[in-house]
Amino acid sequence: MNAWLPVQSETIPAELRAQPSVLWRAEPRGLDKPAKVPYRIAEPSRRASSTDPATWGSFADAVEAYLSLVDLSPDPARGPVAGVGVVLTAAARLTCIDLDRVIDADGRLDTRAETIVERCDSWTEISPSGTGLHIFVLGSVPRAVKGNQIEVYTIDRYICITGHQWPGTPASLRPQQPYLDHLVRLDAADAPRRPSYTGPAAPPPDDLAGALLARLQGWGTVVEHLKAWSDGYLVELTRCPWADEHTAGVGGAAVMIHASGAYDFRCLHAHCARRGWRDFRAVMERG
Repeated sequence: MNAWLPVQSETIPAELRAQPSVLWRAEPRGLDKPAKVPYRIAEPSRRASSTDPATWGSFADAVEAYLSLVDLSPDPARGPVAGVGVVLTAAARLTCIDLDRVIDADGRLDTRAETIVERCDSWTEISPSGTGLHIFVLGSVPRAVKGNQIEVYTIDRYICITGHQWPGTPASLRPQQPYLDHLVRLDAADAPRRPSYTGPAAPPPDDLAGALLARLQGWGTVVEHLKAWSDGYLVELTRCPWADEHTAGVGGAAVMIHASGAYDFRCLHAHCARRGWRDFRAVMERG
């Protein structure tokens, strides 16, 4: 029996039906809970990506494919087709406030989540697990916001939608830019402050590319491409150290060296948005 809420497409607002869409599978993760991984509508055995438009399709096609596949036996490796996801794009300027684990076993909403739902006064649905909420509003945030049981996304993300509307919420999306700005300010205030480095500055290495490759090879890191980047060099990693947290693919991460000799780390996936070189180095040095 499917443990996920079935998709009720007829209740989903027009603003969301107009967005590009994907299927998603509940991919097995050993003893851990399955991962919600996006897949292509026309090729449901191939993964999709929230940053690659070539892997998206229309909402109508996604619903049609979902209805034809949801009752099939699960793929042993990929898991069952469990739902439909809409892709958040910059052009749409709509945002999802994702509240995790806020509905208890009796169907009651916790106090903090109830306050947020009332404040937003916009289309809100129950998440596929039945324990969380997705609040969709008109407006945008400049970057992903992640806190205790709350995540906020505008771009480079897909949301597994259900159409199970939370009682008492509107049938359409409402503009809430001031509230989104408020959430971004709160997140910035909670971010840890790193003290500025005031120690001695070592001269940059003569061979920037060689220094970068030697550092990564010393950790046994597998790389894909080395290329000139900004004022230094960039190496694409075959696998991000936090790939298990990605919703699509294991790549998307890169390590850079600047002309100053300073290193940097970036990953395109939203779960890695606030990770930098210190985080990457700490993982590598732990082995």
